[in-house]
Amino acid sequence: MAGVHPTGEGAPSFGKRFAILNLDLMAIMFENIKKTDEGKLFISNCVRWNEAVHQHHPRPLTIFTALCFSNSSQSELARPSPFADLIDGFGDFVKDSPEVQIDKSLELDEEDIILHKTRWYAGAGNALEQILKAQHVNTIVISGITLSGVVMSTVYRLFDLDYDIYVISDNVMEFPADGSAELRRHLLRTQLKNMNVGVITLNEALKLLESSA
Repeated sequence: MAGVHPTGEGAPSFGKRFAILNLDLMAIMFENIKKTDEGKLFISNCVRWNEAVHQHHPRPLTIFTALCFSNSSQSELARPSPFADLIDGFGDFVKDSPEVQIDKSLELDEEDIILHKTRWYAGAGNALEQILKAQHVNTIVISGITLSGVVMSTVYRLFDLDYDIYVISDNVMEFPADGSAELRRHLLRTQLKNMNVGVITLNEALKLLESSA
């Protein structure tokens, strides 16, 4: 399991060099889930976590990602391709359009970093890895939608880069559909745990954050 760092006072924490990574919490994603009970709870959990992070001192490095392209032609995508086929029908994901903005339910300020990306992986086409390295980050705490998409893709890559990774189970979800609940349970309880990724609840994450330097 991802290492839980001692504080010297017996309380576990994320350590001193951790980053908060919020994956694709965009308006278009929230719009697709906000009318379901599962979606409402997910959004509420993300809001609660975001508020706690913003109130924490010292403020941790906080990064949001948003999938977007330079214009409606989506020149960054090869066609045909599996990823292009996957996102067709959801929208154009044009940079600076309302749909790709971080959802307004999540309050951001000048200290937050928003990285635009062009694939599932959080660092596709941006400076994510450079930022993490420059800030000497060793632990990453992840929230995002969807679990089987951006979250798993990012976990695999950051795992290969030797980061300690936590996934907040209450802050990741699939789009509601037949079999989505079973898929979510499998990924959280089996796949991620087999990789020694720390799967923690929101309450556990809040306690670790409170104890972190």
